[in-house]
Amino acid sequence: MAQYRLQVLIDLRERAKVEKEEALAQTKKMLQMEQQKLEDLRKQLQDMCESRDQKHQEFMEKTQSGEIGINGYLQAERYLKRVDEQIVEFEETEIKEQEKRIVFAEQEVEWAFEEMLAAMQEFKALEKHRENWAAEVKKERKKKEADNQEEIATTIFLFKDK
Repeated sequence: MAQYRLQVLIDLRERAKVEKEEALAQTKKMLQMEQQKLEDLRKQLQDMCESRDQKHQEFMEKTQSGEIGINGYLQAERYLKRVDEQIVEFEETEIKEQEKRIVFAEQEVEWAFEEMLAAMQEFKALEKHRENWAAEVKKERKKKEADNQEEIATTIFLFKDK
């Protein structure tokens, strides 16, 4: 059978397709890592809020029981206010930045998917071309075989009559 003249190109396209599939898998993995980081940060924020609420409750109980006076109460209020500021800052910096990283990672996944899809389409197109070429070669070979058999049959017929 004849050698397909675009086989090297098919091999290149197949390698590119595999590379794009691997790149897509890697970007999806990075997205999952970023999403896990966000989940961890949100858990950390929740822990900070729970700790703040717990401290607030402690200060309220101590104030009501008379363990701390007005100065202690004011100190506790300043402390809680600083904790509130830290929580807000954490939310506005760490969590917002992580959310931006996730949006960027999602965009990278989309780009990688589009590149993988394009590489796959190029490979499939060449594969289809090779299939059509193989079918055409087979058809031509069968036609030649039929022509040869007809020629042999004609020759045998002509020699039989003589």
